[in-house]
Amino acid sequence: MKTKLIAAGRAVWNFLTVIPGWPGAGKVARTLYGLPLVVPLLGLLLLVGWGRFSREPEIQKVRAASHSASLLEEGIAGLRFEYSEAQSAEVVAVTARLAEGLIQGPEDMAHQLAAMRAIATTQGWEATLHASDPEPGAPAAGVALAFLTVRGRLIPLEGNRASFASLLTLLDRLVPAGKRGSLTRLTVRADDQGRLAVEFGVRFAARPPDEKTP
Repeated sequence: MKTKLIAAGRAVWNFLTVIPGWPGAGKVARTLYGLPLVVPLLGLLLLVGWGRFSREPEIQKVRAASHSASLLEEGIAGLRFEYSEAQSAEVVAVTARLAEGLIQGPEDMAHQLAAMRAIATTQGWEATLHASDPEPGAPAAGVALAFLTVRGRLIPLEGNRASFASLLTLLDRLVPAGKRGSLTRLTVRADDQGRLAVEFGVRFAARPPDEKTP
């Protein structure tokens, strides 16, 4: 097989380097005569080889690396055809409002506790509040949540003559506006003088501690 390839290459070389009118030309003369044809041919072969063995593998690597991005882009394009711009904007706005209703972190939790104490004071009550550590919640529709429980105790301030009525108003306003929280426990006790003491629990939805804010 190797001998046949060498013979075939030699035959092609002899054919390409034939000098018309000079059948007995030597190798040097034939080589100089064939250079204008052979050099471009060699350059073309080198270019093809470079593209096949060097460039093509690099292209395949880039395609493989960008495959996931291409799939994501196709998915986004599909959603654009499925939903109008108005619907997409509405979904984004609703998602943003829901995210704002979550406790964002320890600083936000401290702010909410301060707001709850202030609300209690305006209604004639003193509030003692303690927040628990975040509890992981089951993912809802693919969204991971955590929950924070606030344990509290309420005692009426001096001069609060309508403690029961003010308590009803306070419980209705206790969870700060815009936050996703609900009353989970309520215990009301009264002493011999009719003074009320209230223990309660409020559960807030929060971002998981390890979740990165988008």
